[in-house]
Amino acid sequence: MEFCIMNDNCPFWRNCREPGLCRHEIFFGTGNRRLSIEDGLVVFLTPEMHNMTNYGVHFNRDFDLKLKKAGEQAWIDYYGKSKEDFIKRYGRNYL
Repeated sequence: MEFCIMNDNCPFWRNCREPGLCRHEIFFGTGNRRLSIEDGLVVFLTPEMHNMTNYGVHFNRDFDLKLKKAGEQAWIDYYGKSKEDFIKRYGRNYL
C-alpha cells in the first residue's frame, strides 16, 4: 500500500490505490515529486480525472489548485508544521 495522508472524503480522489485508478503526485517538478511521494501527498484518480480529459488535473488549473490547497493543509495537519515550514519544503504556499 502506498503512503497517503490525504483525506478520502472528496468525490474526486481516493487515498488508496484501487483497480483502474492512477497515482497523481500533488506536487511535482524538480524535486517536489519525490517530496510529495515521501510525504504522502499523492492521490488516486480515475483516468478521466487524471489526464484523459480536459477536466483532468493535468489540464484543469482549478482542480490542480484544489488538490494543492488540500495537500498543503493535510501536510500541515499531519506533520504539525506551519505554512512557513511548508514553503521551506515545497518552495511556495497554496493556502
